Amino acid sequence: MNAPLTDDPDYELFYRQRLANPYPLLARLRDEDPVHFCAPMKTWLVTRYDDVYAGLRDTKRFSTNRDAMYNAPLRPENRERAQPLIENLGTWLLNVDPPDHTRLRRLVNLAFTPRFLQALVPRIESIVDRLVEQTAACDEVDFIRSFSLPLPARVICDMLGIPEADQDRYCRCVEGLLPFSSAAGPGLNDALDEARANLDELHEFFEGLLNERRSDPRDDLLSALVHVEEEGDRLSRAELFGLCVFLFVAGHETTSGMIATGTLALLSHSDQFEKLKANPDDVVDSAVEEIIRYDASVTRGARLALEDFELRGRHIRKGQTVIHLIHSANRDPRQFPEPDRFDITRHPNKHLGFGFGIHFCMGAPLARLEGQIAFKAIARRLGDMTLNSDSFSYKPAMGIRSLEALPVRINEP
Repeated sequence: MNAPLTDDPDYELFYRQRLANPYPLLARLRDEDPVHFCAPMKTWLVTRYDDVYAGLRDTKRFSTNRDAMYNAPLRPENRERAQPLIENLGTWLLNVDPPDHTRLRRLVNLAFTPRFLQALVPRIESIVDRLVEQTAACDEVDFIRSFSLPLPARVICDMLGIPEADQDRYCRCVEGLLPFSSAAGPGLNDALDEARANLDELHEFFEGLLNERRSDPRDDLLSALVHVEEEGDRLSRAELFGLCVFLFVAGHETTSGMIATGTLALLSHSDQFEKLKANPDDVVDSAVEEIIRYDASVTRGARLALEDFELRGRHIRKGQTVIHLIHSANRDPRQFPEPDRFDITRHPNKHLGFGFGIHFCMGAPLARLEGQIAFKAIARRLGDMTLNSDSFSYKPAMGIRSLEALPVRINEP
């Protein structure tokens, strides 16, 4: 095996979250140093499909607790101020271990039922129709601002029962947490103040909403979560608050990113866009799966080592953070033939875009549903859309891969 890549200049850019196209570097890591220690981030990076797959489902050697990942890079003077943020992140389902994870997921599933999701279909279709109509009326537009960002935001806000007048405020506050929650390494220090201010505002915002739903329940997910109960067990106040924030982060930024990067992939591969336009009903399901594999919105699954062990010749110690890089696993040629080829009819397609094991994304059915409705509408009603730029930048977050903007031309002159 070659020497570790710690001093590689491209890797320096990668861990500082400035690399728009990480895939050549990830390929090199998979081949030369598949279990790589990043000293600045104080974490291990696991890049091969088999290792990521095994790590995501391993609850014996790994915990999902991320306290060490957030605390280790913080300067001593910032650690006390960061604790409310870290405690809130610790209530998010993807960061909770059994038996608490089992209990929380069971309670949430009582509210988040297939019937509840199916009832959302007309609302999602209505939102998509309106956004498509508004977008189609433009000559040039940022597709993220006009379509991929507002779609999941409105769906999640409607689902939770956030009043329309408060939705922009709620979205702004939750998005303000992402530079901290989706980061790693020394950059956490720079993201702390904004994230903490937004967390405090969200606490105040939800105090009123939770009190309202306790006394006056409505037909929304927030009311269902407040009143859900099984065998005398209920969600605590902190758990309720954490879930409300987590559901938006998990269902908004990731779905928005999936629709935006999927649109970019389709417009960059005209042959695949033609396939979708020719037969959207039959092709859209596999198209969504390939979009999720090809440029995954969720890029990692972070774990805490519960014991010392060896992986591919590297000695991982108890208490160290191990980051399983999902977007690397999804491009591993050992699992996917021609992994850098975008093929909306790819089969089989056992991507890890929604994670795996007990932490498989509970919102996957909703994300797939939104993607299917959105891409069918794009194929049918925005089929003449073309890219209006040849360079694209991504938001500086390691945990979520999301475009800053997607300039498109709708109507040819």
